[in-house]
Amino acid sequence: MFKKPIKVKSNTQTKGTERRNFRDSILKAFPNLTENDVNELLPKKEPLNILKVVTHNDIVLNVYTVQKRPIFFELDSKLFPTLFLLWKFPEIIYAFTTHLQVMDFITSGADLMLPGVVTPNVQTGLPKYGNVCENDVVYVNLLNNIAAVAVGVASQSSGAMLLANCKGKCVRIHHFYGDHLCTLEGMPKLLLPNFGAPKWLQLNNYEDDFPALGTNEKINDKNDEKSDENHEENVDIIENESGKDSLDDMDELLMHCFLGAIKYSKDVNLPVLTSNFFKLNMLPICPSDKNLDIKKTSYKKLKPFLKKMADDGLIIVKEVKSGVETITFINKDHPKCQAFYIPPQNRQKKESETESSSHTNIIESFVVTQPVTSLFEGYRKGDIIQLTEVRKFLTKYVKEHNLQNEDNNRLVNPNEVLANICKTEHPVAWEEAIEKICSAMKNCYKVKSGNEEIQGKGKISPITLSVSVRSGNKKVTLIDNLELFGIRVTDFAKECQHGVAASTSISRPPGKKCDQLLVQGNQVLFVYNLLTDKYKVPKKYIKGLENAPKKKK
Repeated sequence: MFKKPIKVKSNTQTKGTERRNFRDSILKAFPNLTENDVNELLPKKEPLNILKVVTHNDIVLNVYTVQKRPIFFELDSKLFPTLFLLWKFPEIIYAFTTHLQVMDFITSGADLMLPGVVTPNVQTGLPKYGNVCENDVVYVNLLNNIAAVAVGVASQSSGAMLLANCKGKCVRIHHFYGDHLCTLEGMPKLLLPNFGAPKWLQLNNYEDDFPALGTNEKINDKNDEKSDENHEENVDIIENESGKDSLDDMDELLMHCFLGAIKYSKDVNLPVLTSNFFKLNMLPICPSDKNLDIKKTSYKKLKPFLKKMADDGLIIVKEVKSGVETITFINKDHPKCQAFYIPPQNRQKKESETESSSHTNIIESFVVTQPVTSLFEGYRKGDIIQLTEVRKFLTKYVKEHNLQNEDNNRLVNPNEVLANICKTEHPVAWEEAIEKICSAMKNCYKVKSGNEEIQGKGKISPITLSVSVRSGNKKVTLIDNLELFGIRVTDFAKECQHGVAASTSISRPPGKKCDQLLVQGNQVLFVYNLLTDKYKVPKKYIKGLENAPKKKK
């Protein structure tokens, strides 16, 4: 991420509200940090600055600094601690230990691979690869020094690492000691401290699965035997600890969604494409507190799972052409289908049952101020008036005071009151007069969405759809301000998951009042259609449709 030179596009000091929101984001992202820790991290008299940084591959991200030292950077809506921060608070995230020689590969741009990880012996009582989930933020330290030397995300869960049998990737590295984040212009030089070896390593209770670089020496046979003996008993423990990544749990969820789809879905018209069946019928069955990910099951893909269901006699699958399969028959008399049951309240609702509660009604209004009170008979300062009422009262006021221009009935001749509001004594157009009157008042709004009613001051911010490029040149769609329109972000995220079969995440960007929804891929068109068709949000309150993928000619 920071291996090559980076550009600082802006450097701004945060305001009070932004700083408080950022504190909340830190405590939410890193529960091991206490209030006192954050106070030490963000001293009251020290400013917190946000640097907008562009990497060599055009990824734009925020870097947060105190005393010109970077403490966090934000990527894929996640906060990552920098090395400097981890030297002060090493316990906030899990650490993988590696050999000193491996740092040469990491500083060359490589990720940390499983063969390069030094792990505790089972006698220590410590799990071999900790208890991390895929994409958890982690860091890397060395055999002789527990100080962080690299930061990234776990490429797979602890249980999956055990099953990988010391093959494959462990950590995707984003930041390492000596990269360009460590050498920002004007920043004090960061020297790697020495905190000594890990405690479990000092007792020599570890498994060294990594031969010395530059030799053909094999892994110690004794350690191999111990690893094999303990592998079976440890897998179940780690998998259960990592919960959501358990193959058994995900297989069970997959089967739940499949049986629910074939038994309760009323809109399955056979034959149906297997991909559509999964997206439109299986995913909506998934409980709201869980997320079905086919890649985390033992089947890895939909095709082998449906083949197994066909072999069991639950369905018949036919290939209509190369790579395209359809389900042509569903056996609802199968014992597994008959024995399966979901309570009515947990079954997927029809679109028509939820459509009426999704209509969004937005009323933009104005708060009457002292300069305009004489225009609105019966209204006092602080009362709320709508635009239609503004037109009505202005028309009445112009007629009562005979202010309509005789030569051009589209113009109004301002009297003293209107001249003060419109800032001119010359004739003004009706629409301009209305605009000036509205400008002299304060904006407010009311949003009704189903049973939700939201009131706010100022102009309502539109729902914005933007597309960002993240690591690996992958595009993501960012959706802001859903909550202002009474839309529950968690429910909307679920609909996006089902609608485009893409993963989602929710975060609160620093300085923002609403949560931001991230959807993998460029899904602008899908989100726009969902907002306008189902939620009935007026098109003028949605910005960013121009970011939708262009149609191929």
